[in-house]
Amino acid sequence: MPHKNVVTWNCMISGYIRNGMIREARQVFDSMPIKNVVSWTAMLSGYAKNGRLEEARALFDLVRRKNVACWNSMISGYVNCGRIEEGRALFDAMPVKNDVSWAMMIEGYFRYGAVNAAESLFNKASSKSLLLCNAMLAGYGEKGSVDKSYDLFMRMAERDVASWTCMITCFMGVGEVERAKRLFDEMPEKDTVAWTAVMKGYLDHKRIESARELFDKMPRKDIVAWNSMLSGCVHNGKVEDALDLFMKMPERNVISWNLMLWGYIQQDDITAARKFFEGIPMKDETSWNTLISGYQTEEALVLYVKMLSDGFKPDQSTLTNVISVCGILALQSWGKAMHVFVFKIGCENDNMVMSSMISMYSRCGFINDASLVFKTMHNHDTAVWNAMLVAQAHHYSAKEALNLFHCMTRAGCQPDHVTFLVLLTACAHSGLISDAWKYLKLMERWKLTPKPQHYACMVDLLGRSGLVAEAFELVNQLPVDLPVYASETLLSACSIHANYDLGDLIAEKILGYQPCDVGMRVLQSNIYSARGMWKDAAHIRAKLKQNQLKKELGCSWIDINGTVSCFSYNDKSHIRAEDIYKELKRLSVLIEEVG
Repeated sequence: MPHKNVVTWNCMISGYIRNGMIREARQVFDSMPIKNVVSWTAMLSGYAKNGRLEEARALFDLVRRKNVACWNSMISGYVNCGRIEEGRALFDAMPVKNDVSWAMMIEGYFRYGAVNAAESLFNKASSKSLLLCNAMLAGYGEKGSVDKSYDLFMRMAERDVASWTCMITCFMGVGEVERAKRLFDEMPEKDTVAWTAVMKGYLDHKRIESARELFDKMPRKDIVAWNSMLSGCVHNGKVEDALDLFMKMPERNVISWNLMLWGYIQQDDITAARKFFEGIPMKDETSWNTLISGYQTEEALVLYVKMLSDGFKPDQSTLTNVISVCGILALQSWGKAMHVFVFKIGCENDNMVMSSMISMYSRCGFINDASLVFKTMHNHDTAVWNAMLVAQAHHYSAKEALNLFHCMTRAGCQPDHVTFLVLLTACAHSGLISDAWKYLKLMERWKLTPKPQHYACMVDLLGRSGLVAEAFELVNQLPVDLPVYASETLLSACSIHANYDLGDLIAEKILGYQPCDVGMRVLQSNIYSARGMWKDAAHIRAKLKQNQLKKELGCSWIDINGTVSCFSYNDKSHIRAEDIYKELKRLSVLIEEVG
């Protein structure tokens, strides 16, 4: 370019920043012969948006004549990175504030749960502008404070479409669907965002037909509306309806394609998912992550390598999925390589990634490595503690896991449903009945309501301990239906402990609403055989054969010289059968030697 003016330079800086190329943007900035306030603000905003706050602040302090945009960019950086107090200090130092300045701080306080601080700041504002009121409405909506939100909404001197939409979203968020719909009907004018908000509310509350009816009535549908309806169908298991909608879309973006891909993955139709993936015209990282998440075999690792070779960058989801597969397949060498890669790309402080790393080492049998990962982490959130709890329960005794739980609570970490599920499972495997009851009741103190899975653990524990009558009594007293596997566990316990009458009763009860459950039928047949009721047992087996129902065959994986092979019981047809059984024999001898 023969001659560059300041506008040209600024465009170059903005272009680099939009593409995340901060270093290149700074080089252009430093090369500028003359900089104006737009140049400084663009560079400052680039640093702030990318979380590079120290560099942003150093640049901010160099600006001689700061305009409001400069101040707002720096405040926004602090707020978005959770450094709310530093943002507030800068806000208080501003010589002139505009509505954006006030709204940013209010939104920041709400985001980090400081509702009182948001209200206090709002009350200090001399002008309760529409932007500020909408920020308060949105904040109240996110916190579920529907009464405060509606009170402010009714007191507002003026409202725009955003105000109405915020209030509708707030009602939908607390389950007041009809009230939200009435407000929508009262709106003086509606835009696509308002229509989509109501539609998404219906979808969130599983009212698919109402959402589709509203969608069909929309005067104008943008890509967001189409994708919202598509997402609703997919997440409610209506993949055929989603595909019909997908085919009717006037335009599709990568989100549309990824939603359909996720639908196939949810249905465990990996063949259709793979075929669909190959047809995506503009794949992104989410496309790859979604497909990888559908595999729990070495094919996930093959896809990961292909993803890298095609120039895509792995993110948190990629790393978590791949590391999990390494754990499932007990591929410690792959897992260690992933550990090195995580450090190389700077994700060692990502708790989701490191939680999967703890689980991987534990599954591979290297509990000391799992503990080392846990100990070297700076921030232990609930997911990290849960991963370590699972590792402790798996490798040591339940008592070790229970002790770790007390360390977790003393550290000020809030346990969740997963935490207690791990504890109850550990108690079930160790036969700790009184401890299990104690931790089930302890959930109330943490304001957690037990889910069917928690009760299933108790049923499993009581059944394992021979207390099948007590387990059956618990099932009958529960306010929720237990998963079928819990009933199968109880039925199996009846068979083991020779409580055949109760076993027969349980089987008939479950088969009343699960008539084609093969596992349940096989267990029932075993009970009949144990009682000497050979004709009844033979009748069930004959019926299974007649209906061509078979119990799904389990499979295992084994790593021989770096190659993973999948095999099933008594499988002589496997191409590596000789190597597999030779290795299994070697491992059996080794296990006997170590006791």
